[in-house]
Amino acid sequence: MYQAILFDLDGTLLNTNALIIHTFQYTLEKHLGIQVKPQELTPYFGEPLRVTLSRFAPKNVDELVATYRAHNALKHDELTTIFPHVRETLAQLYEMGIKLGVVTSKFKPSALKGLELFRLTPFFEVIIGLDDIPEHKPHPAPIEKALKEMKVKAPHALMVGDSPMDLRCARNAGVDSALVSYSLLPPEALAAEKPTYVLQDLRDLLTIIQHREQKVSN
Repeated sequence: MYQAILFDLDGTLLNTNALIIHTFQYTLEKHLGIQVKPQELTPYFGEPLRVTLSRFAPKNVDELVATYRAHNALKHDELTTIFPHVRETLAQLYEMGIKLGVVTSKFKPSALKGLELFRLTPFFEVIIGLDDIPEHKPHPAPIEKALKEMKVKAPHALMVGDSPMDLRCARNAGVDSALVSYSLLPPEALAAEKPTYVLQDLRDLLTIIQHREQKVSN
């Protein structure tokens, strides 16, 4: 059985798609006077904010980052929802004694704001944010740091996410990966990463755990 399951946050546990798209559009129109369609933004979901904004404005990215963060915080609670079956699945995994963690490309205070909005924080033993480590997804370091704090070896861990960055991070860290099927990213890009599992929704994790337990007992 997996001893630890790590989760990406945006697009995996919390539906921040509308929030992210709105904030990018607001920021780019304010600073650059350009209107960007959602499909021009979704391929970059999962990247650190500065990386994505640098694609549009490499010279004055600090100003754009500041505007994005301020407006995102303003609209956060209004435009953030939780994906179906997340809370009850986390509760069941927690009751089973599986260690749970979050590995996100957001700064930790922002990640905590989302988790606390839906009362998810108590389920997680570890939360690794952008400000916790210098290397970021797809570098394995964020997962490695989480597992070190949880005292779990890579073969006994699973990473759940919605982007190629999540899946590559898992592969680079030597852990199994699970892709949520409700990702907005291009299916062909996700399939190319060859996740260990594809989840229709988070409840599929319970089935995966059950099957692994049966294999061990047999």
